[in-house]
Amino acid sequence: MDMMEQKLNWMEKYDEVQDVARKTGKPILLFFHSHHCSGCKMMIEKTLPTRDVVLHAGHRFALGMFEISEPGNKDLVKKYNVEWTPTFIIADKDGSEAYRFVGYLPPKDFRAQLILGEGKVSMRNEDYDKAISCFETIDKKYPETEAAPEAAYYTGVAQYKKTNDAKMLKNAHIYLSRKYPESDWAKKAFAWSGL
Repeated sequence: MDMMEQKLNWMEKYDEVQDVARKTGKPILLFFHSHHCSGCKMMIEKTLPTRDVVLHAGHRFALGMFEISEPGNKDLVKKYNVEWTPTFIIADKDGSEAYRFVGYLPPKDFRAQLILGEGKVSMRNEDYDKAISCFETIDKKYPETEAAPEAAYYTGVAQYKKTNDAKMLKNAHIYLSRKYPESDWAKKAFAWSGL
């Protein structure tokens, strides 16, 4: 854990995390873990210390790490309904959850999830250009990850919200049905096929 703490500035007090987020405008990344969790240990030892993760998470998020069994963290665990560890929650600067993912991920998949979360925060803030940029980045740089079909789906959603043009949704359906035909996101986008 020392290696990670030297590279990422994880705060252990939620109020401090929120203060940093509000002052910087950065989204919040909350990491809920347990000392007895093998997935948490792997995240701490293998994924979080990698250069790309440190650069990405360290520069683009206000970071909070919380051990779920600590008495001082019980209210936060309840607030965010943390049922399993590791749980990562991406929230806007006010702490409103925009995205979550649970379980161990290798660095490339973890970064894709972080970018997806950034896109979801941008959607919430109605910054559709930034959301589209995030989602398209996943599709271009991380097409083999589980985040990619979801990102392609939300690219269509963000484009539609930006333009109010239903063709954007239909285009997303076509793209998903060709690139990720077996994904749940392609199935969900099928509703747009008749637009």
